[in-house]
Amino acid sequence: MKFPIKAAVVASSIAMLLGTANMTEAATVNNSAQAVTAKAPAADQKAVEAAKKELSQKLQQKNTGDMYLLYVADKNLNGGSEFLYYLDMFQSTNYEDYLNQAAKLQGPVLQKPEALPEGYKFVKGNIQPPIAKNLAEYQKEVKAEAEAQGKGVYYKKLDWKEMGEINLEFANGKDNLQMQVSHKINKDKASGEYRYHTADEFDAETAKKHPEWVRNILSWSDEDHVYNITTNPGNPLTKEDLIKFAETAVKK
Repeated sequence: MKFPIKAAVVASSIAMLLGTANMTEAATVNNSAQAVTAKAPAADQKAVEAAKKELSQKLQQKNTGDMYLLYVADKNLNGGSEFLYYLDMFQSTNYEDYLNQAAKLQGPVLQKPEALPEGYKFVKGNIQPPIAKNLAEYQKEVKAEAEAQGKGVYYKKLDWKEMGEINLEFANGKDNLQMQVSHKINKDKASGEYRYHTADEFDAETAKKHPEWVRNILSWSDEDHVYNITTNPGNPLTKEDLIKFAETAVKK
C-alpha cells in the first residue's frame, strides 16, 4: 500500500533491492563488516560488481530480515548513488506467524480489527526495517568505516530490532482491506484526527499512471508513526466502518 507523496520521498532517499536472504551466509557474517576493494581507495567497476554479486548471493533464503548497506565512494559507478540497500523483509501468509515475528520487534503492531466483518481472511503481511528513520545514521556509520579502512567499496550487515513499516492485507472475495503503519519522515504534531479520502478524489492522471494508489483511504498519526487503512474502489465498507476498525487495529 503506497501513496504518491510517500513513494516520492522514499524513492528519492533509498535505493532498495527487495529479495530473499540466505540464513547460512548471514550467520557467517556475524554482524561484522565485509568488504570488496580495489587495489587503491578509489573504487573500480569490477569491485562494485563483485560486491553486488556477493550481496545477491547472501539474499537467497526467505524471511531472515537480513539487511546490508553497500557504500561506493565513486557514485558514478553505482548509478549516481553512494549507497545501495539490500534487504529481505519479513513476509508471511499466516496471521499467527506474522504476529509472532512482530512481537519480537519494538514499535506498534498492526492486528486484525475486532469489528472486521466475517468473511475477511488474512492474505499476507510484511515487516520492513526502519531505513527511513535511521537513513543518515546508517550511511554515516558505513561511510566512516570504509574511509577509516581506505576502502572505496564496502558493505556491512545492519541489525534492526524496531519495525520501520508494517503492511497487512485482508480479503473477502473481490473486496480487500489493507493496513499500514510507518515511521514519520517529517516530525510534526500528532494528529489523532481521522482523515478520509475516497477513490473518486484521485485525479485522472494519477489514476492512469498509478491505479494501485486509487483506494478509499483513512489515515491518522501519532508523534512517531503514520497509520492508514484502505479499501478497494467499490468496497461497501464505509468511512464509519474504517474508523471503527482503527480503534482496535493497533497494539502498542
